[in-house]
Amino acid sequence: MPPPVVVTDPRLDFARRVAPADRDTDVRVLYATTRAPSPPGAPERYQPRPGDRTRLGQAEVQLGEPGWSFADLMASDVTSTNETLRPARLTEVEEFGAMGEDGDRAFVAAVDRQVQASSTGEAVIYVPGYRVTFDQVLVFMGAWAHYLGRSSAVVAFSWPTGTRVWNYFLDCRRAQAFVPDIERLIALVSEKTQARRVNLIAFSCGSPLLAEALVKLRARHPEEDHAALQRRYRIGNALFVAADIDLKTFARAHLPAVSDVAVRTLVYVSKDDGALKWSGFLARASRLGRPNFEELTREDLETLASNERLVGIDVTGVYGPHELGGMRGHGFFFANPRVSSDVLLSMIYPFDAAWRGLAHPPGRGMWTFPDDYPQRVKDAVYAAAPALRREGR
Repeated sequence: MPPPVVVTDPRLDFARRVAPADRDTDVRVLYATTRAPSPPGAPERYQPRPGDRTRLGQAEVQLGEPGWSFADLMASDVTSTNETLRPARLTEVEEFGAMGEDGDRAFVAAVDRQVQASSTGEAVIYVPGYRVTFDQVLVFMGAWAHYLGRSSAVVAFSWPTGTRVWNYFLDCRRAQAFVPDIERLIALVSEKTQARRVNLIAFSCGSPLLAEALVKLRARHPEEDHAALQRRYRIGNALFVAADIDLKTFARAHLPAVSDVAVRTLVYVSKDDGALKWSGFLARASRLGRPNFEELTREDLETLASNERLVGIDVTGVYGPHELGGMRGHGFFFANPRVSSDVLLSMIYPFDAAWRGLAHPPGRGMWTFPDDYPQRVKDAVYAAAPALRREGR
């Protein structure tokens, strides 16, 4: 992915967020996967088909060209573009064992090592969409771990899916079987590790999996209110990007539970999302990531508007690319440096959308990206994080 626009500010030195021991080109990413292991000699460690258990482990992702120094890597944060994307590869995978069995102790210890070495003490759990391999998911999160300044324990949940367009018809439906695994993963990280805050992010048809998992997590303790659930789970932001969720289902069934367990629920939407237009046509109902609010009742709309923990962000028409090779407009999360900047800051700083440089139109509309967003967001980080300022700036 190209670098988020905020990391290209010459006044800021994001290398300062990286501990001296981590200043190299190798990034650690933790994982949980319901994929079956591959046989010896296979090109990837895990297959597109389901396995018999949820396996936990850690991978190393090498960013940049072989032989690069850490200084070369940091320089590429400024020079890498959509036309000249920085290379990356998965170089090592260590499986700890099964979740709920022998893998838990080593996994928790690995999270705690990263948390203790970080300046923020956070963990991030990512649930991807379909049409991605195990390696692709881990490499993608390796880039995010780097942009987070190696300051968060990054965990990827890789569920089994093929890489063809038509895999959508079966894979996304079958993935509902992995909701309990995501629920257990979130509980493991939030209740057993030393992470001070756990941020959650889901993309495309990974979004209903995360939403359903949070509904189940909330149902574990029906007697507890938001404050008690915060003490228990420490969930900060729950981000739903280009979410392939039925709009009415999210508003009526998912959002109440998600709002109870998370500090904020952020939803990124786009009218130009071709994949969700197609998905909505097939389902005969609009998707959360491309909503048609006329499908909602007045009561639904009032419920959404009055939810102070819900933040809607409209990326339609944001300057820059919205795709790197998939269906038109669906990949803005990783293709657009402005959008990825907002996602990045949502995972680092618990500040509201106005602080992050977004604009809000009069009335009850969603937050948008103003034309001067790059300067706004860079100025915001420069003012809020003096430790990142370069000497003499």
